[in-house]
Amino acid sequence: MKIVLIILVVLALAIVGGALLAGPQLRESLARFKPEPSKTTVRAETTRNDELVETVSAPGEIEPHTRVELRAEVSARILELAFREGNEVRKDDIICKLDDRDLNASLVRATAQRDGEQFRLRSDKARLAGLVSTMSFARKELERMQALFDSGDVSGREMENAMERVQDLEASLEATKYSISVVESSLAAAEAEIERARDGLNKTVIVAPMDGEITRLNIEVGEVVTGSTTNPGTVIMTIADRSRMIMKAQVAESDIANLEIGQRAKIFINAYPDDVFSGTVTIIALQRSGNPDGTGYFEAEVEIDLRGRRIRSGHVANADIEIETHEGVVVPYQAIVAREVDTLPESVRKSPLIDTTKSKASLVYRIVDGKTVCTPIKAGASDLTHRVVLEGLEEGEQIVTGPFKVLESIAHDQRVAVEGEDADGKEAGDEEAVAEADAEATDATPEDTVDDAAADAAPAGDDAPVTDG
Repeated sequence: MKIVLIILVVLALAIVGGALLAGPQLRESLARFKPEPSKTTVRAETTRNDELVETVSAPGEIEPHTRVELRAEVSARILELAFREGNEVRKDDIICKLDDRDLNASLVRATAQRDGEQFRLRSDKARLAGLVSTMSFARKELERMQALFDSGDVSGREMENAMERVQDLEASLEATKYSISVVESSLAAAEAEIERARDGLNKTVIVAPMDGEITRLNIEVGEVVTGSTTNPGTVIMTIADRSRMIMKAQVAESDIANLEIGQRAKIFINAYPDDVFSGTVTIIALQRSGNPDGTGYFEAEVEIDLRGRRIRSGHVANADIEIETHEGVVVPYQAIVAREVDTLPESVRKSPLIDTTKSKASLVYRIVDGKTVCTPIKAGASDLTHRVVLEGLEEGEQIVTGPFKVLESIAHDQRVAVEGEDADGKEAGDEEAVAEADAEATDATPEDTVDDAAADAAPAGDDAPVTDG
């Protein structure tokens, strides 16, 4: 009986000890089955001090820094094209020849007209010399007749004839002088026509005005081009220097005051989506340009750093021109939300960062102990994705950054769960370790606990006696 009683006491002690040891674990296991308050899943980010580059965005097109359109200056048929589109040319290379037969005929006609006018001029000058000699003789004859008339040796009729002779010669002399002037003018016109014909002949041979590449060829051999010195002629081809490219950016009127020569820019070309080109502002227009829809812009030229690459002209692009660098707490742009001042909690409305004269305030939602804290801020400059917070936030604070639908309705003191973290704030990558630790604490059965307690209560080195009860 004593042995049986001892065994019963040992078992009782083991059961009580096991219950005491397993009690907290059982309570913890039961606590896990209690329903937790619902949480809103959010994306969060930790604030940091950083540099933010304020930029101005402007669309535009890519063009060569130097480009020349070769136009016909005479009307003729194309006889020869020495280069094709895409070929490299050097300055003064002959690139096109036009038919010059008509211009040669014009030159021959102008030369013949000049020669005829020269003959007329020499003839008129010789006649003028004869008239001058005859005029001198006629005046002497008139003087002699006057003396004879005064002495009564000749009649008045003869005196009148001598006077008429002198007057006729004076008229002929003046007419000859006018004729010489007309011939001299005709001769000058003939000389000008010769120069025009020679210039036209020279323009039938078109040479490259610069080193570059033929980027467009509009005409083929056999086609007729038209042109003159007063009207723009047919565009034969375009030569461009593609080693230097620029972007002609259309800057909004509200941003043009912030631009300066020498500012850096990032250029995004639609045709090269994986590349970001750098550039420098070189020219800023002084006069506003207009779009057909009535809107206006100022054109700015941004020279692109190609780094030895060759790109085509005409590409559509966008430029982010860096106008100023700011330092401070940088947060994602979408994390800053606007709320009606009247809807904010009383404690938030008392913040000095809340302007009560305005209907809305700029806020972020910090996460403190799993709950959101409505935090007024003073926002500063921004780029396309982030904004500087001047007051209201410090580095290292966790703020809600999304999703957008949550940001629209999120409120103060709301329980939230951050994506990628478990309920205890651990990252999702640690879930397996947490699960293993829980399993070690909960997998033990009550029988195992009792056996362990009995083993601890038994004297070391003693074996329990075995009986039939």
